[in-house]
Amino acid sequence: MSRWAAAALLAAAAGAAAASPAETPPADFTGDVYVDSAGCVFHRATLGARTVWAQRLDPAGTPVCGAEPSIERSAAEALPRIPPSRADAVPAFPMPGIYVQLGAFTANSTADRIAADLSGQGYSLLRQDFPRLFVLFAGPFEDEAAAAAARRDLRGQGFPDAFLRRTEP
Repeated sequence: MSRWAAAALLAAAAGAAAASPAETPPADFTGDVYVDSAGCVFHRATLGARTVWAQRLDPAGTPVCGAEPSIERSAAEALPRIPPSRADAVPAFPMPGIYVQLGAFTANSTADRIAADLSGQGYSLLRQDFPRLFVLFAGPFEDEAAAAAARRDLRGQGFPDAFLRRTEP
């Protein structure tokens, strides 16, 4: 057993409130060391039939972070998310302003392609996930004129149904 696995077993046995990875590694991840999307390092330990991820600590007991993530996130997966909302409700946007709703997409690969393209053009994007549906927004825009110009541009780029969403005052 590696010293990292032994440390994980000791921490688990002691009931230590260890941190968990920012996201669980995919089921097909086979490595013994996983770096989450925040850059923090975790080691795999198996306790019976259960796999646990123990955070690597430096000699002072501080979590080791700042490493390159094990799995590269797609452009759409890396977007800030807003919680799902009812169809008639204003989404819980993180900042006030006017947003352009680009569309709702059933394929994550479509949302990813669009996010990569528009982020590359300088648009700030947000993502709202529903079961089997991904909604993308551009913004916020400070005023009506900037939002309308962005909507015109985005409609010209293949989003004919793009429309404006305003945060509540």
